[in-house]
Amino acid sequence: MKILLIFTLCLISDGGAAKEVTGYSGRGILIKCKYDTEYRYNKKYFCKSSLSVCSEKIKTGAKNQWVNSGRFSLFDDTRSSEFWVMIRELTVQDTGTYHCGVDRTLDTDIYTPVELKVKQGSLVSVTAYAGGGINIKCRYDDEYKNLSKSFCKIGTHQRCFNQKQTKPNSEWSHDGRFSIHDNRSAGFFSVFITELIIGDTGKYACGVVVFDKPAIYTAVKLNVTEDLSHEKFISKTVNVGEDLTVTCNYPKFLSSDPKFLCKTRWQDACYYNTTVEENGKSVNKGKISLYDDRAKQNFTVSIRDVTEQDSGEYWCGAEKAWASDNGYKVYFTQINLTVTLINLINQHEFPSSTVISVSVCLLVLLLFGVSVSFVFFWHKMQDAAIFTLYASAQLPTIPSEPSQTVYSKTKFPTSSCNSNVYSIAQLPTIPPDQDVYSTAQLPTDLSDTPGGAAQESSEKSAEDLTYTAGKFVPPPC
Repeated sequence: MKILLIFTLCLISDGGAAKEVTGYSGRGILIKCKYDTEYRYNKKYFCKSSLSVCSEKIKTGAKNQWVNSGRFSLFDDTRSSEFWVMIRELTVQDTGTYHCGVDRTLDTDIYTPVELKVKQGSLVSVTAYAGGGINIKCRYDDEYKNLSKSFCKIGTHQRCFNQKQTKPNSEWSHDGRFSIHDNRSAGFFSVFITELIIGDTGKYACGVVVFDKPAIYTAVKLNVTEDLSHEKFISKTVNVGEDLTVTCNYPKFLSSDPKFLCKTRWQDACYYNTTVEENGKSVNKGKISLYDDRAKQNFTVSIRDVTEQDSGEYWCGAEKAWASDNGYKVYFTQINLTVTLINLINQHEFPSSTVISVSVCLLVLLLFGVSVSFVFFWHKMQDAAIFTLYASAQLPTIPSEPSQTVYSKTKFPTSSCNSNVYSIAQLPTIPPDQDVYSTAQLPTDLSDTPGGAAQESSEKSAEDLTYTAGKFVPPPC
């Protein structure tokens, strides 16, 4: 205990005006005390002034670590020449004048006065339901916005366990069923807890982390109850392009609160951009419609023209005074939506008459195609009956001349009538001095035999060879 001799200045002030801080009953507060670097290795203490006596609440010579004494904790940071004092579970009786002191064994102590005001405040109490979720809001002062935030359950002896903490330069931090979002611009962080169980009931602390320890914080009492009046889980499967309608029942406790539908996403836990605040009135946002029937205690959600991207996890929820400092959100029904692709033919059920008509048309087209193919190939075969035959005829060998070849082209008739036969003989490439052409007539007298003609022909000389072109006229049909 320090004796304050006000007039003899046994405790020497650093010359600064008393620092004023304000706290709320049931919560915690963090106080920073500066000192000169030459006193880094001196003991530090924090005491409450009453008349001429300063009653020490905590005193330590430990450096760069937290030291606890009841509701008070102290951390002496020698690197920055300042020490921090944390007071937990404030009461109105904690209001008063305190001193941040530097102990000097051979000289008078140095101190900085602190005026603490504790305002009446009730312990923040929130209610949620087993199997559902909750989002708790935790306020903090602007001076702490760049510090890490934490959320933990308070056990016996005010110890904080199962602590969840934000990560540097990250808005969202996830740890199992817990997610923490630090909204620095709004001056609060929120804690999202899913799959609640009765065992989650208890007292929690929203804290600002100073030197790896939750310091100033807000105490929250969470009450998890069982309610069988609503479904905890709904699973839906729909096809692309269809509409989805889901009705979520809710406890009477949430009847007058705004309702919402949110979709869970890794980057922001559960996102939504509209609520329905009036009874019996539909609210539309994009392809989503919300309708709250408070008399029936149900909340209806419709999603039009769903796509594969709409698949995922959704929650039906309600806002409990979310705009206030102690507001929170309750998530009462989880919806798992699966959107699938289907065959276009199955998507529209055609009547049987349509199917029969299509089948008949296809059969007629098939028969027509076969008929056209048959006619085409039949004409092609008829044309193929007229063809050209080339034959090579060898002229008699003449000793004085090389052998000459006569080519003939013959076209055969396709019918017995009008069957003229034409024979064209090609003359030698080196013809005789005089060409003689004659027309041969078929014999009309049976006594005319070819033997005499052959003998007569053999007696002619080579110069008298005659090349002929003959036209044969068959007897009339």
